[in-house]
Amino acid sequence: MELLELSEEKLHEENKKLYELIIKKYDYDLVIFVARGSFIIGEDLAKYNEANLIEIFATRSGGKIKKILSPILKIIPKGLKSKLRQKEFDSNYHEKKSNRKIFYDDDIWKKYKNSEKILLVDDSVDTGYSIKCSLEVIKKYFKNSEVKVAALNYFDKSKNIVKTDFSIYNEKLLLGPWSNDSKENKDYLQKYNNWHNNQ
Repeated sequence: MELLELSEEKLHEENKKLYELIIKKYDYDLVIFVARGSFIIGEDLAKYNEANLIEIFATRSGGKIKKILSPILKIIPKGLKSKLRQKEFDSNYHEKKSNRKIFYDDDIWKKYKNSEKILLVDDSVDTGYSIKCSLEVIKKYFKNSEVKVAALNYFDKSKNIVKTDFSIYNEKLLLGPWSNDSKENKDYLQKYNNWHNNQ
């Protein structure tokens, strides 16, 4: 499985491609991104279509180990990093841990209650469980809205769990500024925190 490393500059280019694919079929007025990983993707897609931008949190257990290992992962060779990510993916660990805790800020969400067409955005739909759980909450909250899913990448095994309506990659392992082991992660988090604190 190919590992794609995306710098922030390259990420903006890929987001533009994704937008051009989406807008041919779907003219959305609200973007909800899965925080924090897909912040820049969501921000670009909102900006390109002059849509509003809010976030949803879908958390699972097991993220603490990645955070501890991130300084080491930043310095190991790309080939080894790719093998480690492949091993994690093949382990089906995240499928066994299918439950997600979903959070959102009701004070912010209620401002956009009248949105008609919503785009739920993630960087990659791996198992599909984060998107599935997020969709359930969004459809319950925005009862009269249409919701579509967009991601840079999706994996075939997610198709049994949830439909990814728009994507530009299939079966790729993505390493981007949102990744703990990216050299751009610190700058990415600063941009996200600035946005988050100024909503």
